[in-house]
Amino acid sequence: MIFLCLILVIFLFLPVICFPSCKHEEGYVDCLIVLGCPAYDDGKMSITQKMRVEQAAKVVIRYKIPVCIFTGGKAHNHYSEAQIMGEYFTKLTHQKPLLEDQSTTTYENMKYARKICQEHHFKKIGILTSGYHVNRAYAMSRKFFDDITMFHAPYRFTLKKMLREYISRYQYLYIEIKNYLKKKEK
Repeated sequence: MIFLCLILVIFLFLPVICFPSCKHEEGYVDCLIVLGCPAYDDGKMSITQKMRVEQAAKVVIRYKIPVCIFTGGKAHNHYSEAQIMGEYFTKLTHQKPLLEDQSTTTYENMKYARKICQEHHFKKIGILTSGYHVNRAYAMSRKFFDDITMFHAPYRFTLKKMLREYISRYQYLYIEIKNYLKKKEK
């Protein structure tokens, strides 16, 4: 019985254990990638989008970052996450950002943003996302970028967001374990 309880506790804390805190060493980067999140179904900016864009504007101005890339396609409704966030960013900073609007997941945000970074020869990459999402985003970003600095935006705590992030961490762990086992078989 104790053994089963121990296994259950480990299983419940696995997403926390496998995604330890990453460094938040804010400073200059060649570009800042802002990870997407959905707008409301009527096309208005979500609170999370607004918080990320406002933080991105502060970071770009404070560290004089020359380029900002917004990511996110039409994952949850008919509105491009990158487009909506990019328009608000332009209003705040008068800078025109680059848009990656094909992705539907965090992993794809990184994958497609890497192509843009390679085209423009960006080496030192900043990634901005909501605080609860930073550790998983950092784990994914290491597959695509060598020199990463994480920036975190404030967020409004909701049980739904925390639960979704918790489940997403399990999904990511499952995919990584599956890929590891495939490589080991070869």
